[in-house]
Amino acid sequence: MSAQPRWDQDEAAPRPLEVRASGTGEQSDQRAARIVTVIALASIAAGAINVAAAATIADGSAQNLAFFWGVGVAQLVWGAVTLVQAPRWWLTLGMLGNAVVVATWVVSRTVGLPFGEFAGDILLVGFPDTLATIFEAVVVVGAAGLAVRGSAPARSAARVRGFALTAAVLIGALGLAGVLSQTDAFASGGGGGGGGQNGPTAPYGGSGQGGSGQSGGGYGY
Repeated sequence: MSAQPRWDQDEAAPRPLEVRASGTGEQSDQRAARIVTVIALASIAAGAINVAAAATIADGSAQNLAFFWGVGVAQLVWGAVTLVQAPRWWLTLGMLGNAVVVATWVVSRTVGLPFGEFAGDILLVGFPDTLATIFEAVVVVGAAGLAVRGSAPARSAARVRGFALTAAVLIGALGLAGVLSQTDAFASGGGGGGGGQNGPTAPYGGSGQGGSGQSGGGYGY
């Protein structure tokens, strides 16, 4: 007679633990969804700045055009896809790609470009290129963390709509500031070559510190 109640108690005991485990997993998924949303929007913002740089290049360099158009379009596509679905291999791809771009920016602003027609040029630091690089670094860190975690929410923005809206407003405003700064710098420089300190600096080619001075000659950022 007394064995039956003990059996019922044994069956009921694990249930609260299962509920707590489920709650923990849901919170972890929410955090991952927020991270995915941020890095997707950061990639889109960086891509918009790089596309603006490509559109304002005045030197006609095939190397510069290929770099900015290639990087900018890739970042826009990666960010848009990530807002919908972010499998581990896709996160790893974004992490590696943006890490290469960040490393190129750091090298070009410190020791000079290592290869290409403008090898050895040390380029100036400007607002648009710095902002784009910050966005790219955010993508690298966030994507790396999620890739190590081993999984990511299939639909990031849909899971955290309120957070996604807030992030879109903030990151979008910063991205727009970078795009406007890029286009304004190009206009102030007279389309390349003649501007003063408001002119665009050369990102991955052009005069930099060893060429025509502060304006950078309209080679991108």
